[in-house]
Amino acid sequence: QEELKYLKQQISPHFFMNVLNNIHAMADEDVAKAQDMILELSRLMRYVLYESENGATDLASESRFISSYVGLMKLRYLEDIVKVNLELPDENSAKLRVPPLLFISFIENAFKHGVSYQNDTEINIKLYERNGKVTFCCDNTVPLQSSGFSKAGGVGLANVRRRLDLLYGADYLLKIHEGEQRYFVTLTIPG
Repeated sequence: QEELKYLKQQISPHFFMNVLNNIHAMADEDVAKAQDMILELSRLMRYVLYESENGATDLASESRFISSYVGLMKLRYLEDIVKVNLELPDENSAKLRVPPLLFISFIENAFKHGVSYQNDTEINIKLYERNGKVTFCCDNTVPLQSSGFSKAGGVGLANVRRRLDLLYGADYLLKIHEGEQRYFVTLTIPG
């Protein structure tokens, strides 16, 4: 329980650091959009502070959080450059319980590592329930990278894997595939 609590506490600073970096970049481009992003961040912070304190939250609340985060990222990127497809369960999914903030690291990575200003970018996010299981799918284009490109960090993915191990043991399925043109994540957990 203590390790789970510690892992969950790591998510918030990591998450806020990434969002604040995006707002900082937007402040140089469009002050009004940066202000909108700050308001949206305050809504997200409320969820992180209050909902994530519990061991589980309902799938509908987690879906609203994901939708708000994606909306925040859409303010940052031009729609003609970054196409985002988001498919989330409806409000009837409130009876299903999931660990809060479990999926956000994958979504953050899709925006952080998948967006290119030189080529069109596509990010697809899908969350659904079937037969008592909750499945999360995220895929994004992989931008062409110059030589010497280095992927720093890695806290988010390691954190998610450890949380999954502690929460579900062997009762989850995480598949990650990095192709030359697309990066895929599929995670299935008990609902």
